Amino acid sequence: MADDDLQQLLNEVSAATGGSPQPSTSRADAARSQSNSGRELVRGSVGGRIAFAVVASVGMGVFTWFAGLILPFTDAFSAGVGGLIAGFATAILAGPPRWFSS
Repeated sequence: MADDDLQQLLNEVSAATGGSPQPSTSRADAARSQSNSGRELVRGSVGGRIAFAVVASVGMGVFTWFAGLILPFTDAFSAGVGGLIAGFATAILAGPPRWFSS
C-alpha cells in the first residue's frame, strides 16, 4: 500500500467519523523531515552514549572485581578488567536508557 493510498484511506475514515481530513504531505517532505531528525538524534546522543558506557563499565568492573575477591579460584584483577571491558562493550552497543538523559 503506497503512502498516498494510506493517506486517502485515513481521509475517508476521518470524513466518515466526522473528523477533519488530514492535509497530505509529499514523500519528499516526509523523507526530509526524517533525515533531519535522524541527524539531530545522532549528534545529541553520542556524548550520552559514551558517558553511559563509561559509568556502566566502571560499575561492572567494580562488581566483578568484588565478586573475584569472594569467589574461590578466580583472580580479582582479571575479573575486574573483564567486567570493565564487557560492561563498556555492552553499554556502547545498547546505548543509554531513556531515563539517562544528558
